[in-house]
Amino acid sequence: MSLNYSHTLIAKPPDFVPSAMQVQEFFVKLVAVGVIPGKPEITLLHPSGKFRRIRNPFTGEIQAFEMSKRKQLKTMDAVAKAGGKLLDYEVMVEGVGRPKLPPLPIEFKEQYAVTANCRISPKLLSTSDLHEESGFGKDVASFGQPAGSRSSTGYFSNPHDMSVIKVPSAGAARFWIQFQLGKFLFPAIENANLQLLHPDIVALARRVFGIVFVQGCHWG
Repeated sequence: MSLNYSHTLIAKPPDFVPSAMQVQEFFVKLVAVGVIPGKPEITLLHPSGKFRRIRNPFTGEIQAFEMSKRKQLKTMDAVAKAGGKLLDYEVMVEGVGRPKLPPLPIEFKEQYAVTANCRISPKLLSTSDLHEESGFGKDVASFGQPAGSRSSTGYFSNPHDMSVIKVPSAGAARFWIQFQLGKFLFPAIENANLQLLHPDIVALARRVFGIVFVQGCHWG
């Protein structure tokens, strides 16, 4: 099992893009109900135009990944202004402690980190997350990369046994919300069911953004 687990709420329809004010409202309410513990830190990320090249250890292929600019925001009220003129950005809110409203069911009694991200893109990106060990889906685009031809269904590797979980309408989006836990903290996944996020959080997202979401995962 790898280090970090993230659970994703994926926008349906996939072309939906929220306003920066909606993103701000969501984070304000998320913190208010106690999903993010401690004193939340807010970070805005957007493309820098600079690329890092990494050799794929399995194929030998050189892959280019665009690096992000990072800006710390002092208050939640700065989110709408900072993201309002951007088409491609991410807002990340992180805290450490014991959340009043844990986003995911885990067996852990100590304090831990909870990070929530809203990712907005000008184009459809893959929200599938298949790992090499699953032995399936070479034609499925990697998480966060431009969506491929098989982008309607989401394909996810179960971190516990590497089985493939298929989720309709979860394969690509221009907007998703991501909840990441501290290192080595993974929720149990039974019967290939990824409906794990606390229902109050799902309901909050639906109210703020006015759309339906499907759930997926991303880990590594």
